[in-house]
Amino acid sequence: MSSAYTCDGCGARLGAVEDLQREPTTTGRTWYCRYCRTRVPSVVAERLSHRRDGSPTDR
Repeated sequence: MSSAYTCDGCGARLGAVEDLQREPTTTGRTWYCRYCRTRVPSVVAERLSHRRDGSPTDR
């Protein structure tokens, strides 16, 4: 099973939290593709939010 998700809007391969944009809402969080702002399903985004891309800026 692949750990990446393909954005429905732009086709970008989303594989880590760096590829997502999070917006807090009154009921939790809403996740979007960082490149085209298409909404990413919460189940997928929460899984990806725990992944890092391995760049030197990861903490």
